[in-house]
Amino acid sequence: MSETTTLKVGDDAPDFELPSSPTGDKFKLSDYKGKNAVVINFVPAAFSPACSNQLPLIEKKRQEFAGQGAIPVVISSDGAWAQAAWKKELGVEFPILSDFAPLGETARKYGVAIEPRMVANRVVIVVDKQGKIAWIQPVEKITDMPDYDPVLACSKD
Repeated sequence: MSETTTLKVGDDAPDFELPSSPTGDKFKLSDYKGKNAVVINFVPAAFSPACSNQLPLIEKKRQEFAGQGAIPVVISSDGAWAQAAWKKELGVEFPILSDFAPLGETARKYGVAIEPRMVANRVVIVVDKQGKIAWIQPVEKITDMPDYDPVLACSKD
């Protein structure tokens, strides 16, 4: 699939600025425009079994992404404190971003929100260095894992 309910490949990626820690650190998508591709991994919930299996997969691919100038991030609607504990428990090094306040706003902008629960569907979206949507990969079932090989192929540039 090459689209969500709000975006398709080739569209400008909606900018966002989300907490990446409970101490006030932020991740702003537009800061990476012209520098890095960003591989956005929307996930439903911290500490859930499927999400806790996905993050180590991303960590294993992190060096491959870096070799292509791409940065992986995870976005969920959990609070930053819960995400910090989850990140520590799993031992991952990439940013985990909180779409908590206002709840699910970024997931809504990207067309991946599951209403009315306000969690994100499991979808991988690659934003290229020019700030355009380069790839959209939803999963068939919310518990399925994405295939990162095509994601790696399209994050090259």
